[in-house]
Amino acid sequence: MPVTKIASDTIDFILEACKASHPHEFGALLEAKGDTIINVIYLPGTDTTRRSVSLKTWMMPNMPHAGSVHSHPSGAARPSEQDLIFFRSNEVNIIVGNPYTRDSWNAFDNSGKPIDIEIVDYDFGEEEHDFE
Repeated sequence: MPVTKIASDTIDFILEACKASHPHEFGALLEAKGDTIINVIYLPGTDTTRRSVSLKTWMMPNMPHAGSVHSHPSGAARPSEQDLIFFRSNEVNIIVGNPYTRDSWNAFDNSGKPIDIEIVDYDFGEEEHDFE
């Protein structure tokens, strides 16, 4: 099932994480339940600078991920050449540009083509994770 939505609480968490990381980039992986992104997976050993983020994907727990998210402190919410290489292994990729608001992010498929992701209310009440 393709990812077409993101939980409101999840995008708000992402925006705050980007603000807290500024002027360095923020980067993480995304977990989805059905067609909705519900969680941010921050990997141990993630390196960030003002110009890049390096995810240690070998540190990924034994769980599926739907995509990636990272910030661009410059404000440009479009993929760089390096982003396009990394995107290939993810269904959905979110880039959040400074000033890190609900109006300053874009989503892309694994080829770098813009896609629409709807912000929705999501009930996390009895959420089960597929951890093994």
